[in-house]
Amino acid sequence: MKTTHIKFIIGIIVFLISALQFIFTAQVSVPFWDPGELSAAAYYLQVPHPPGGPLFSIVGRIFYMLPIPGDLGYRMNLLSALASAFTVLLLYLIIIKVIENFKGKAYNDIISSLSTFIPAAIGALALSFCDTFWFNGVESNYFAASTLLYTLIIWFTLIWNEKADEPGSERYILISAYIAGLSGGLHLMSVLTIFIVGLVIVLRKYINNDAECLNSLYTFGINVIFLLAIAFLIWGGESSTEPPTQEAYKAFDRRFLLIMTFAMAGFVVLFRKKILHKNSYYIGLVVGAVATAIVFPGIIRYLPRLLLYIAGDHLEMGLIVLVAIMLMLGYFAYSLSKKKKNELTLGIICILLAIFGFTTYTLIVIRANKNIPMNENDPSTFARLVTYLDREQYGDFPTFKRRWSNEAEKSGIYKNYSSDLDFFLRYQMAHMFNRYVGWNFIGRESYVQDAGIDWKKLFGIPFFLGLFGLFYHFRKDWKMASVFLLAFVVMGYLIAYYQNQQEPQPRDREYFYCGAYLVFALWIGLGVKGLLDLASEKIKNLLLQKSSFWGIIVLSVFFVPVRMFQVNFYPNDRSNNWIPWDFAYNMLQTCEKDAILFTQGDNDTFPLWYMQDVEGVRRDVRVVNLSLANTSWYMKQLKNKPAYPEAKPVPLNMSDEKLEQLMPIQWEPKEIPIPVSKEVIEKYLQKGIKLDSSVINNGKITFFLNSTVQFRNIGALRIQDIIVYDIILANNWERPIYFATTCGPDARIGLDEYLWFHGLALKLEPYKAPSSIANLNKEVVEANLFNQPEGYSKTPQYGYKFRSIADPDVFIDENTNRIITNYRSIFHRLALYYTYINKDNKKAAEILDLMEKLMPGKKAPYGWYLAKELTKYYYTAGRIDRIKELLPEIESACFEALEKRETQFHPYYNPYKTLVEIYEVTGEKEKLLNLLSRLIELYPTDNSLKQKKKALEDSLTKATFSK
Repeated sequence: MKTTHIKFIIGIIVFLISALQFIFTAQVSVPFWDPGELSAAAYYLQVPHPPGGPLFSIVGRIFYMLPIPGDLGYRMNLLSALASAFTVLLLYLIIIKVIENFKGKAYNDIISSLSTFIPAAIGALALSFCDTFWFNGVESNYFAASTLLYTLIIWFTLIWNEKADEPGSERYILISAYIAGLSGGLHLMSVLTIFIVGLVIVLRKYINNDAECLNSLYTFGINVIFLLAIAFLIWGGESSTEPPTQEAYKAFDRRFLLIMTFAMAGFVVLFRKKILHKNSYYIGLVVGAVATAIVFPGIIRYLPRLLLYIAGDHLEMGLIVLVAIMLMLGYFAYSLSKKKKNELTLGIICILLAIFGFTTYTLIVIRANKNIPMNENDPSTFARLVTYLDREQYGDFPTFKRRWSNEAEKSGIYKNYSSDLDFFLRYQMAHMFNRYVGWNFIGRESYVQDAGIDWKKLFGIPFFLGLFGLFYHFRKDWKMASVFLLAFVVMGYLIAYYQNQQEPQPRDREYFYCGAYLVFALWIGLGVKGLLDLASEKIKNLLLQKSSFWGIIVLSVFFVPVRMFQVNFYPNDRSNNWIPWDFAYNMLQTCEKDAILFTQGDNDTFPLWYMQDVEGVRRDVRVVNLSLANTSWYMKQLKNKPAYPEAKPVPLNMSDEKLEQLMPIQWEPKEIPIPVSKEVIEKYLQKGIKLDSSVINNGKITFFLNSTVQFRNIGALRIQDIIVYDIILANNWERPIYFATTCGPDARIGLDEYLWFHGLALKLEPYKAPSSIANLNKEVVEANLFNQPEGYSKTPQYGYKFRSIADPDVFIDENTNRIITNYRSIFHRLALYYTYINKDNKKAAEILDLMEKLMPGKKAPYGWYLAKELTKYYYTAGRIDRIKELLPEIESACFEALEKRETQFHPYYNPYKTLVEIYEVTGEKEKLLNLLSRLIELYPTDNSLKQKKKALEDSLTKATFSK
């Protein structure tokens, strides 16, 4: 069999394995987080959050048009699935290219060809089955498609590297430039690959003395260490326990940049003979950096600014200017080609193609001028497009200052870390990147946020194999090895540095670094190749050589792709996970017709947008995201542009001009009114609802509004608080207003006494509940919990869907468990109502039985507090049998809290007391005795524990004698 046939067959097998893996484990519909927004954006070619991803929307729209059976959301997820499978195939081919670059393309026999192709397959499948890459490949996000473009650029660069001396090889550089421009329409991660392209071009075409180049590479290594040492000294001196002001961290950035510039200049002067020569490695670094800067920020950020400067906000004129710029570049390229200045010609054509690729952003401007439901930041003019591309809605942050956030929840970074250096090394590098590499190639401890590394999962074999592959690559081909090492650093450490993330984050950010994982998977393939070569060198006996060859292959296959598949399959198989779809549906169906629903985060907003835009469910409900309510463009859209014919505008008293000028205001806590007109009072009285006499007499309700944010010692109201109050006033009780239960207390601006529990949302009413337990609309809650529809309705219809939660094949991660906690709180509230209002303990126990059936504790673990409440209800209902049945789950929840030391023993509610009570109720005297002994060790001065233990020991002694 020919070598090319073997290579082709193994490649097809690798692709099919990967494609089947992603297709059959892809999320069956909309996932949580950004995919809901991106799927909705693609369906109508809308404008999602910056930077927008227009290329993703265009390709996604094509996938929506394909006749693929199943849910519409699944079609978008298939985009990522196929992109990931093709990335794996390309990595297989890349590893072969890398090996052939130092080994040559000649193969003596089948074994010699297999010794290249099988390691390449192992490396490619290691990427396919690694946890984060799998996660990205089964949902509709930018990262899977962006990784494909990144891999394509590397692939074409390696082809050029192989054929650089052949006529026409420049086309591979040109297509890489075009892909880089396209990458701007997906994610900036792929753009960074241009740095690698520039470096490879210099190393391949312009270096003719390898020894000099290698010496300059050593010098570069010393240079990096020198600059890091200076940076570490500066960061080590930043030990303030107070957050810096914006002026302070900007001043620090300027000072840091100045020091590092002088340090770099001094180093270059000192080592000029090793750096400034035609075979210097630095030339490749500079060319790569310049090429990257031309694309970003050059084309992506500054080209729109140039168009704005020349054409103003006239879109037609701007497009004419853009065409003129491209024609001018084309003319320059033509003129230079006539003069045989090939390098300059190639460079200008590359810029031209990158601009052409970047023109996908015209979609953003075009669609922003249409009446589309989602139009974030409203980039309908060049001025607004510049703001959009600059991501101004996310605010400014420093480049060099490491600890800078002044948010209250992030204050721990100034207490838990001794300096900026400590924070940089321990959190930003070790925790927010090294840990993720460990997750993927050593093993992930759990799927709880901030989980550590578990060596028992993958035994560290892929990790050490990758490190050996890096060593082996440098031994065989230091030039290409240095290129991929820099790719790993750029796609990993540099991205982690640039993002400058502050602790804590809303979620783990491992999905950013698939470019680095791809390089590490390449090293794994090279590691297997290195082991085969090592065995071949050391073992001279032909029979033993063959045995060792197949032994290494079998063990590598088993301990890398097979083991990774085994460990990562269950957490990443989302083929029957309907939980996000159902959660969005249930929240929308909680609301009455034409409701206004306040939400706060990603997961109570993006899936709802998907349901309304793509599935057409409850388009009459106006979703008001309170985070976005702080922006004028969003509120103007809600006020002036009904998203659909069946949707009404969100009522606001403020003019557009007032919305533009709105700022947080200083606020002293006080009681404020909401008018209730006579017509509204009459409407409620006709329904048989009793209103407070004060409401009837005064025509208003009042509530106490505290300040919701602090600026130093000054209390203030956020823009979103002002907006909520204005919407309520403008609405004048004409349409139902709800707050999602996911909204925190501060988002409800003090209205809690007037908010009635309907399930996943709280409805604002002009009357108070007699108690915090009685503020529940029993009829609505029961209709939602007890009426589980088979299909779904696009119009108002009570009845929640709870699919997949009890399915043993569906993995429940930490975020999903939080969603399930929201569901459980509904059952809990209803059980409370029956226990204390209706005095029906039996019914309360039946409600909890239904909860356990729909969302069993074995599948979605309880928190210890809910475990305590369950015990209390069942005990009151006389259902000791149910407490005993649930004992393993309750114990698990309590012991988990104890391990984390979430509480101490002395407060009334705590896991210690919960366990003591449960063991007493269930008669688990031995367990109770052991627990009391443990507690006495922890709290030796607590005499009540000693008395309880003695009484228990006495009772056990009497029981023994009675026998």
